[in-house]
Amino acid sequence: MNYDINSRPDFSCIRIELQDGERIMAESGAMVAMSPSIQIETSARGGVLGSLKRSFLGGESFFMNTFSSVGSSGEIYFSPPTSGDVWSLDIENRTYILSTGAYVCSTPGIELDSKWGGAKAFFGGEGLFFLKAAGNGTLFFSSFGAIHEINVNGEYIVDTGHIAAFEESLQYNIEKVGGLKSLFLSGEGLVCRFKGSGKLYLQTRNNNSFAAWANHFRRVKKSSNN
Repeated sequence: MNYDINSRPDFSCIRIELQDGERIMAESGAMVAMSPSIQIETSARGGVLGSLKRSFLGGESFFMNTFSSVGSSGEIYFSPPTSGDVWSLDIENRTYILSTGAYVCSTPGIELDSKWGGAKAFFGGEGLFFLKAAGNGTLFFSSFGAIHEINVNGEYIVDTGHIAAFEESLQYNIEKVGGLKSLFLSGEGLVCRFKGSGKLYLQTRNNNSFAAWANHFRRVKKSSNN
């Protein structure tokens, strides 16, 4: 399998070339275009219970699509639902934690599962669960905005809305950015304090902050009194 990521970091799109017999698994709705030699199979990956858990807890689709090249090589394009970056990871017996909605596609050797994020994660805008990706193969995940890789060795603090992914080797705790005054008036809310050694992937934009900004421009229909 060969691949490249185009139009980074604003409108990233993954182009994957599959040889005859090779497969790639993707989130429902991620496919953009493909060669005629590519065939698609839709299934509940991990069985019904596994798919329900991943869908309701991890924020991903219930059904997963498997794309296979049959008879000859072919190419296929994938893109995330929002504008932003895409990152690829070649995983060898390692585990990564993805924020909700970050998963795009992966080779068949990658297993997906939901992971408890702690009750405070909900108030930090990340939801109660993350998505866990483990195994051997190539993983593609997306972000809102550009992705920056940080090599953590000790401690590192990140706004919860700017976390795209991190290695499971990193321990984390969600906490206030300061005192009560900072919590309510600084505009920062909660942060995630990472400890240990491992890679951390940040996204430069915050979904919740963008939604709040865009809400100011939303048209509000005025009611009229007859």
